[in-house]
Amino acid sequence: MGVTVHGIDEFIADLEALPETSAKAFRQVVSRGGVQIKQDWKKRWEAIRSPRTHIPHLIRGIGYDLSETGSTFTATVGVIDTNRQAFLAEIIENGTLTSAPHPGGPPALEAELPRMAAAAEKVAADLLEGR
Repeated sequence: MGVTVHGIDEFIADLEALPETSAKAFRQVVSRGGVQIKQDWKKRWEAIRSPRTHIPHLIRGIGYDLSETGSTFTATVGVIDTNRQAFLAEIIENGTLTSAPHPGGPPALEAELPRMAAAAEKVAADLLEGR
């Protein structure tokens, strides 16, 4: 009685090559997710902007930055510190005693997380299948 395995060497070679080939694909997933969160956040704050001249610089000042540490990719989305209306971000996001909060960041993140997870799963599956 015995076991014969065919193709395992090729599969192991594919798995060993994954870190080299996967970095670009996963970087794109995180980058796309960061852009989507930024755009969603802007839309949420655009919807509460009244009068139309209330927070124009703040909305234009929502940015995103992609950083990479080894094989970890991070998209940082938020109000740019140098924006001249940046001080209003915390007030709008969290509210005050006399005004209700209008969160933009957390809801945008919650909306994008399932899409990012699905995209990451697809990239992982494609890489493992050799596409």
